[in-house]
Amino acid sequence: MEDFGSALEKNAAELTVMDVYDIAAVVGQEFERIIDQYGCEALARLMPKVVRVLEILEVLVSRNNISPETEELRLELDRLRVERMDRLEKEKKHQKELELVEDVWRGEAQDLLSQIAQLQAENKSLLTNLSVQDCPTLEQS
Repeated sequence: MEDFGSALEKNAAELTVMDVYDIAAVVGQEFERIIDQYGCEALARLMPKVVRVLEILEVLVSRNNISPETEELRLELDRLRVERMDRLEKEKKHQKELELVEDVWRGEAQDLLSQIAQLQAENKSLLTNLSVQDCPTLEQS
């Protein structure tokens, strides 16, 4: 059987919940010796306080044991948040670049439409001039 007193010799940061139970067992054995010698009255007021301290110790030790996992999850969450922010910034930058490309495209399309309208007007003018020139040639023949 394991020596329950060894839990009392451990560094506080290394305690586990089982160590707290072992400490409680050692304290319980000491209480039994005192009760056997002096009776229940000697520990009536002290026992609830010691039990409460052991309960608090159990909670603190269990939190400490979860802490590395919690810290790992916290680090992962932070990493994911940074990754998400980077992705959102890249998407925002990409959206701005896309809008700029669309603006350039619209400008070029508008220029081309203007050029088409100008060429159509010039074509119409040339056709009109051509038909006016063709008419006198027909009269001369």
